[in-house]
Amino acid sequence: ATMPPVLTRTMKTFWLCALALAALAPASGAVVFSRGVGHALARARPSSAHVTMEASASPTRSGKVASVKPKAVKPSPIWELDLYTRPVTNDQGKKLWELLVTDANGVMRHVEPLPSSLINSRELRKRIQALVDRAEVRPTQVRFFRTEMQAMIGVALSELPVLTVPTRRTYELRNWLENRYRDVYPTMPGYKPELADAERARPALDRQPVKMPDALRGDKWAFVELPLGELRGPDASIDASNIGFGNTFSVEDIDLPDSALVPGLLITSTRAEPLAAWMSGTELASVTADLERGDLSLEVGIDTLYMFARLWDLTQREEAASFMRTCREARGLHFIAVRESLEEEGVKGFWLLRNYDA
Repeated sequence: ATMPPVLTRTMKTFWLCALALAALAPASGAVVFSRGVGHALARARPSSAHVTMEASASPTRSGKVASVKPKAVKPSPIWELDLYTRPVTNDQGKKLWELLVTDANGVMRHVEPLPSSLINSRELRKRIQALVDRAEVRPTQVRFFRTEMQAMIGVALSELPVLTVPTRRTYELRNWLENRYRDVYPTMPGYKPELADAERARPALDRQPVKMPDALRGDKWAFVELPLGELRGPDASIDASNIGFGNTFSVEDIDLPDSALVPGLLITSTRAEPLAAWMSGTELASVTADLERGDLSLEVGIDTLYMFARLWDLTQREEAASFMRTCREARGLHFIAVRESLEEEGVKGFWLLRNYDA
């Protein structure tokens, strides 16, 4: 069964009141919302059929890139791991292998170069065990995102008292890798920019979407947007305390102004809470639109693609193209939000996502 018709077929403007995904507004006039987690003065305006959520900028939001001193945090029991080659070669022309381990809060970080002769599950297990033994907070979960390393990492961690999770939701690790590719590897002897370019240009896996479980289906959906400033800084209205099921991550280092728009997918359902609960167990990674194939899909886990909806007509495809374009402009940031109805306050689930291939 396909998803019901999108909200954008009949409505032109959708407003976000802080966290509360506010009610649909007509194409003219103004609506004031006050929902306890912030307030916004929403003024509808002529637009395309693209449905938009927005919040008014607070006096502190000048459009400049946010620079906020992070709060003191403790190490997380969730670790993120990467073992792979880097764009650096030695005197013999062999690529550098490097083990990176961080906790999800970025407090604990470990960097260890390895010769290619030690790239096996036994050596990896030894090194992870040593990190666990001296950790301030021992891990309960180790996450990784590379499909090509899944077998080795799975075997290496199988005898450790941790849950191994193959997932693309390794945002602290991926952001750290981005920083190393920009600031660290170019300064190392043997750096090869062509290898770095090849890594960034690796084609995405060629996968066909599979049928989405019925438990993940909603009643209606729409493309929506919100300002980046609602997700960071002292005046952020969306954080882990008010998103129900779901996850967020730090976007303080994203070099965009607070006014930059982050696109999203809003799903409404009369069974929103169980839908959000099911969604929280899928390791949501990103929303993607294939305009040639004419479908909207959910990336989950490490390599699964669920068919979310068919893009039957030109309007839907134009909206999907706008969603993907805005996602690229937002450095891959986007989100999924779930709520029961348009009138409900708050959400049952909110997942901040990032597509590093956008």
